[in-house]
Amino acid sequence: MWGDDLRADAIRTAPGGKALNQAVTLARLGARVTALGCVGADAVGAAVRGALAAEGIDTAAMAVVPGRPTPVCVVYSRADGENAFVWQVPDAFAVTADLVTAALGETGPAAGAARPPEALFVTLDAPEHIGGVLRAAGEHGLRVVVNPAPLPADLSVVGGIAWEQVDILVPNEAEARALLAGRRGAHGPAAHLADAIADELGVETVCVTLAERGCVLRIDGSSTAVPAPPAEVVDTTAASDAFTAVLCAQLLTGAGAGARAAVRRAQHAAALTISRPGAYEALPTRAELRGWPDEESNR
Repeated sequence: MWGDDLRADAIRTAPGGKALNQAVTLARLGARVTALGCVGADAVGAAVRGALAAEGIDTAAMAVVPGRPTPVCVVYSRADGENAFVWQVPDAFAVTADLVTAALGETGPAAGAARPPEALFVTLDAPEHIGGVLRAAGEHGLRVVVNPAPLPADLSVVGGIAWEQVDILVPNEAEARALLAGRRGAHGPAAHLADAIADELGVETVCVTLAERGCVLRIDGSSTAVPAPPAEVVDTTAASDAFTAVLCAQLLTGAGAGARAAVRRAQHAAALTISRPGAYEALPTRAELRGWPDEESNR
């Protein structure tokens, strides 16, 4: 409350953000990752670029915005692991179609790259520009993964997105219902949300995460509910990012033993993340991501 004097048990600073967390997880899985985004010409921006580079992520396509501080996000975490966020990404730091096109000019076939990018992972930090970003990705033959978070205050923005251009969509329950606003299934059972999004928005593959209730994956025209494994909850920050990165990497590459195994591996990554405090610093290590659970034992 305004005017209160609140004492924290601990305060930490670390590079972060949904895109950074997903990029780091992908790199630790062994993917070749190029970061697209903007930072300020300050110590925070340098720390973000440094953290990405330390993970083997290419930061050459990241833009530096002069005269502006790098945006930060303040995360409030309770003892039970729940959290709240305070953030803002000014328009000067938005990822735009021009930024995507410029990056692909440096890393894609036009640049003579032996292994051009295959997929683009997108968040909704700058929802006003996502339409152009999706078009740019489509023009370059990229598959598109969207984690529709954070939801914009004005939901009419997401209503105008060409969702049929998205290959994989990974919302949580609240985000799924928001995307379906005014459409069939928006207020229906959580177990039917993935089907409703696929049918109403035209997205080929949808995974709706339901926190401790697991998730529902719609792929190849049918849905599968996968319960969440037992997990110790210390801090839920970044768990969805670890889940999204692992799930989509598995689905895009065809690694593992199928869709259910991909979900189990993503849940394993999320469970590791929530078992310790922090966001970026809580993400699974390379060694941990090689210790996949036995899929049969989790049925």
